[in-house]
Amino acid sequence: MKEFTHIAGTFLIEADGSFLNGAGLGDGEDRNVTVPKTLVYKGEKAPYVSAQAWKRWLRNTLIEETGWDKSELKAIGANEKGNTNKIAGELNPVEFVEDDIFGYMEAKGGQGKETEEEGKKTSGKTRALIRTSPFMASILLSLRKRGWKTVDEGFVHLKEGTPQPYSTMFYTTDLQGIFCLDYGRLGVFNNCGDRIELDENKVEKFIKDGLIEEIKVEDEKKNWKVYALKNLNEERKKRAGELLKALSVLRGGAKQAAFGTDLAPKAIILAPLNCGNPIFNSLFIEEKELLFKTETFKEVLRDYKDRITGNVYIGIRKGYIKNEQEIYDISSDEEFKDLVVVTSPIDAVKKFNERELGYK
Repeated sequence: MKEFTHIAGTFLIEADGSFLNGAGLGDGEDRNVTVPKTLVYKGEKAPYVSAQAWKRWLRNTLIEETGWDKSELKAIGANEKGNTNKIAGELNPVEFVEDDIFGYMEAKGGQGKETEEEGKKTSGKTRALIRTSPFMASILLSLRKRGWKTVDEGFVHLKEGTPQPYSTMFYTTDLQGIFCLDYGRLGVFNNCGDRIELDENKVEKFIKDGLIEEIKVEDEKKNWKVYALKNLNEERKKRAGELLKALSVLRGGAKQAAFGTDLAPKAIILAPLNCGNPIFNSLFIEEKELLFKTETFKEVLRDYKDRITGNVYIGIRKGYIKNEQEIYDISSDEEFKDLVVVTSPIDAVKKFNERELGYK
């Protein structure tokens, strides 16, 4: 089996009668209407969910499902008036899996400049603590560009006085997202250059406690080193596997009390790659019916056959996609039968974890 470095995928959320990510009040005549986030796509206005929002849902689901320690956001800086101007989580990717997968930033004043002590320059430089996220994610974009909008007219009834009206714009559509996990970066922390990924004040303790080990020295004089978790392979499998399992049972979203939506993907595609391309994009279309772009998918498989290192797993909920039989037929097609596995969404992730990660 070829070694893979990334896990790429796409998924769909069935958002019927939903309001998952708000944009406040509308403009003009909609000024009294609570509206969802929208953008103009190919000349049409369409709803979307920000990557920040749905990744927060995923983080919360991951912690709920695993019981792992949560990297709680807290204030780490204040301005002259005493107001918070910097926030961060634990900034600890060794003991907090969230920080490893989703990254963090603690920018410091004078980054890259010589540090000073009592008016004298020291031999070191100020190094910002920054870990870019190994998990790349798009927004969740509506497949339906027309006919998605509905306004709910509601009233708050008072014990005395006139009922107070309020309105909420919501949508009926399918939301598509893509993602790519840089598997090779999980559990590996680069402390080279002006940006470091592990707090240098914690490194010695992590090593002493047997949590990490030094795996590479780039420059001993500058203290440029690379560290990794002990039992790295097993830790990577666990962290990636639990992340994918959390995605398969995703939950969260705004206004769930009024517009309850099952966020667990009704369609998901994922595969191991030896490159960082999020290749499974724009594979679904929705006009009058939701359709899978079968020929486009086959073209992607052909173009990336030398970069896909294992099987491609497709999970679909029965009756969800109009041409679902075409998807099942791919797995029996002579050209793709040894490459494509078609099953349900949760089972697709389970099979991926077992066969590609070796994780149950």
